Amino acid sequence: MKRILLWLVCVICGAAAGCSSEPGSVEKASLERPVSSDKSSADEVPPQSEPPLEEPETPAANELKLSDSGITFVVPESWKRVKPDTNIIEAEFELPRMEDDEYDGRLTLMSSLGNREEMISRRTAEFKFEPGETPTQETLSIGGIDATIVDLRGEWKGPDFRAPSSRGEGYPRPGYRMLYVVVPFGENSSFFAKLTGPRATIAAHEDEFREFLKSAKISR
Repeated sequence: MKRILLWLVCVICGAAAGCSSEPGSVEKASLERPVSSDKSSADEVPPQSEPPLEEPETPAANELKLSDSGITFVVPESWKRVKPDTNIIEAEFELPRMEDDEYDGRLTLMSSLGNREEMISRRTAEFKFEPGETPTQETLSIGGIDATIVDLRGEWKGPDFRAPSSRGEGYPRPGYRMLYVVVPFGENSSFFAKLTGPRATIAAHEDEFREFLKSAKISR
């Protein structure tokens, strides 16, 4: 009987030793490892070695690209693009007339070969000038190129490429004005912008016409 009691005591003590609250070697190692308090490190994106993609350039509103001339302009919203009278004109616009004027302003854009002074002389010959009014010239930078603006005022006979008999009704037109712009590309090559219309109409659009010219980007 004593032997049985002694055996039970040994079994109970052994069980008590196995249920000890002291951590084992594996548990101690895991408890000793430091736990990072920075939870965001796992969510951080690694640094990028590639440069960011460039956003494509958004074209400006009312941008006009003249492929043949290699020039881009920004056109005022009030200008209306119309079909050119001849195929040598790359683009043509109608500028709204002032209340008391009979005609709209007309802007033609084109590139051409030829002597610049001769072209200016031909435009000048389209006008009959009042006494004391003579053509004037000024220089304006257009797309980084020194361009010439010729200001003509008087009675307009009509385009010189049309014979007087084929110009139709409405010519000559008194009280007219033309702003003739010449942008030299080479010795005998230029870009031409010609704005023609009643004096009041041209005066009303002159500032925006100059801004239109200054917006030019030349890619040729």
